[in-house]
Amino acid sequence: MFKKLPFAALIMISLAFVQTERYYVTFIKGTVLLKKTGKPVKIGDALLPTDALVFKENSGKVSCISPGKGRFDISAAKLSGGNKNELLAVLKSNLVPSTSTYRLSTRSLMFEGYDPKSYFVSSETHDRILLLRDEVLPIAPSYKMDNVNFFFIQYVSDSKTVTKKLAHTDKGVIFSDADFSGISSSIKFCYQEQTTSGPRSAMLAEFVPVLAGKEELRQEAKLIAAHSGIADKKKLKEYITGHVFDNYGKIGTQEIDKLMQ
Repeated sequence: MFKKLPFAALIMISLAFVQTERYYVTFIKGTVLLKKTGKPVKIGDALLPTDALVFKENSGKVSCISPGKGRFDISAAKLSGGNKNELLAVLKSNLVPSTSTYRLSTRSLMFEGYDPKSYFVSSETHDRILLLRDEVLPIAPSYKMDNVNFFFIQYVSDSKTVTKKLAHTDKGVIFSDADFSGISSSIKFCYQEQTTSGPRSAMLAEFVPVLAGKEELRQEAKLIAAHSGIADKKKLKEYITGHVFDNYGKIGTQEIDKLMQ
């Protein structure tokens, strides 16, 4: 027969098990400090269930992943207490499982580019569209691009309408921070083409742009791959897609593939 363990020993074993749990930070919005050190939380940090986070803004958010348990979020907007300058959250009491899923479009073997009319629309993300900074977004060849045929954006800044022509290659358009200075809301994505009767412009879509660097997103994707405990590539892609859509905005399935390379 097995001997009964003393109650104190059982407590120590339980505590040891809890302490082995880790939540790896995959996304941070705003200024968030680890209470026990007073230092900012960083992407890749391993947090314990007993760790407390200090949010400096009501819009702050932290996303993390735990091996075998999935993705979790802590949003300052859902916290209460603390003083007027900060909000305090202990992980084990405030982690909310991220259960959102997004339909992945099937990769086309004949893919040549996206159609802006459908690409820059997403009810799932409230029309937040993720744009990879200084990267070429492939556009369908039906949209000719040269000196007289090009894409441009329009938005309102300080009560004035601003129009900016977008850089491009023969494969697609390029978005940079300079294109979106002063934007606080949505933009209109437009196309000008040269016709026999002269130039003609049309608005193709209206969306909220979210710019991010490809390398920082790759880092986040690698963290999810390393700590998700998922070996199936399709399931892993669903995890990474959910992370990107939730924290940034919609992005094409081919672009997700690039982040996973």
